[in-house]
Amino acid sequence: MNENKTTPSPWGGWLLHAVIGTGLTAVLAWLAAPPVAVLAAVLAMGIAHEIGDGDFLRVNGGPWNGVRDVVAFLPAPIVLVAIHL
Repeated sequence: MNENKTTPSPWGGWLLHAVIGTGLTAVLAWLAAPPVAVLAAVLAMGIAHEIGDGDFLRVNGGPWNGVRDVVAFLPAPIVLVAIHL
């Protein structure tokens, strides 16, 4: 029996994705980037991250696993765009 084994989170790391998306949004907003550019940058970063993880591949549960993870990055930039409309 392995006592150090932890069960995987039911959130699948989505909270961490949201924190990273929020951090990138905060940095870009502080640098006065236009809100739509912030959304595009966070979206591009999320897509690149998931391509690197291989989450769009069928063997890793893709493409929906990758799509869900990309969406997890987006709450903060969507709020930023909504505030500035």
